[in-house]
Amino acid sequence: MKHIFPLFAFALAALVSCGGNNGEPVNVSVVPNPVSIEYGGRGLKMKQAGWIPAVRTSIDSGLAAEEYILDTRKGKVVIKGGSDAGVFWGMQTLYQILAQVENKGLDRIPGVLIKDKPAFSYRGAHLDCCRHFFSVEEVKTYIDMLALHKINVFHWHLTEDQGWRAEIKRYPKLTEIGSVRSETLVGHYGSDEYDGTPYGGFYTQDEMRDVVAYAAERFITVIPEIEMPGHASAALASYPELGCRGAGYPYKVQTTWGVFPEVFCAGNPETVTFLENVLDEICDIFPSEYIHIGGDEAPRDEWEKCPKCQALMKEKGFTREAELQSYLITTIEKYLAGKGRKIIGWDEILDGGVSQSATVMSWRGAKGGIEAAKMGNDVIMTPNSHFYLDYYQTGNPKENGEPLGIGGNLPLRKCYSFDPFDQLNDEEKAHIKGIQANMWTEYVATFDHVQHMTLPRLAALAEVAWSNDNRTDYDGFVDRIITGLMPIYNTRGYNYAGYAFKDIE
Repeated sequence: MKHIFPLFAFALAALVSCGGNNGEPVNVSVVPNPVSIEYGGRGLKMKQAGWIPAVRTSIDSGLAAEEYILDTRKGKVVIKGGSDAGVFWGMQTLYQILAQVENKGLDRIPGVLIKDKPAFSYRGAHLDCCRHFFSVEEVKTYIDMLALHKINVFHWHLTEDQGWRAEIKRYPKLTEIGSVRSETLVGHYGSDEYDGTPYGGFYTQDEMRDVVAYAAERFITVIPEIEMPGHASAALASYPELGCRGAGYPYKVQTTWGVFPEVFCAGNPETVTFLENVLDEICDIFPSEYIHIGGDEAPRDEWEKCPKCQALMKEKGFTREAELQSYLITTIEKYLAGKGRKIIGWDEILDGGVSQSATVMSWRGAKGGIEAAKMGNDVIMTPNSHFYLDYYQTGNPKENGEPLGIGGNLPLRKCYSFDPFDQLNDEEKAHIKGIQANMWTEYVATFDHVQHMTLPRLAALAEVAWSNDNRTDYDGFVDRIITGLMPIYNTRGYNYAGYAFKDIE
């Protein structure tokens, strides 16, 4: 466990001190809620300020990979896991317990036996670094936030209309041109006010590898997203010959938000070559089994007028442009399969048909996920109705002093209420592989704002994805956040939305 304990000890050093020696018994609050907690035994007395308890760890082959057992009943801390990941999640639980001991001024770790394992193997959180760019250190802090909540997938959104953020050495213009927009919209979509300031940024391949390694130390998989065929303005501004309007058209990196008609030309063989070459470099950087290929919000008007696209449709016998999108997606899927990878796409990849080996990320509510599961496709549920964290957290954001959001009202209570198996039978339920929350950043320009929109709603995602059937009533959940997580939020300086706990209208 050499790569786990030093990391954990560093995190505890600034937290644990010796409180009042009052011997008061204390129950523990853990988010996400464990499968079982039993109390008993003498626990473990804190020795002095700054003291970190020794933690005995071991791997138990009888446990599932992410399962763990935490035992403090006999005057020592013992954590068993089905793998290193299981031990690490047990460490996160211990971290919450120690934070409570400190926060309550106690001098003893209570005697507990916690047995725990996740409901879903995929527990994800997404960050859009294209609409607004965040530094490597800020991305790492986001990953730390995920680890605290036992979230094991970081979905990294790297390409968009408003900026291409991933260095691709074969195509340097993607970052020379595509990473910078000339200015940015001020206020909500539809405004005619712009800030007049160029905005850009991108991650070098070494920086992306560094993030992947940092996440791996915390047992988090990084899944990159390279958008296709839509949300391609930044790529087309860099290489206009890949668009239906051709090399002479003045494509631009978009300065406002929304859905744009500029898409990759599906009928141009160079498009497939470009995408495959880009994915070659992406696969070299990211070892994840899954590669996200977008697939959403791709208008097909350009294809209807494009001679190359229409010629390909005639050749293939297609009667709808939706089939052309399906053809492009399945071509890329086969290419990635040859590299031992699988695709994930937003639920629009169902349009025109998709192979059963594709995993569908259901964002337009749960409808797409239900449809995909009934078709036999694996599904990640990430409905905007429950897990789009750029939505406001109250019904009256201006009155309640909320920072800018995209709109809507997604309070903590609603996040917590999500049923991932709604309308599915037992066979279909097996295709629901995980849950994810999405942090889109059209209106979220700083990392401080990201934290505010993410916390504490990330805790609701964590509990749905890890605990599900072991969820408590909502009030009990809120009490556990306040007792078990808020002391850590405060210690780490996270900017969480305190009003989210209060059910403000």
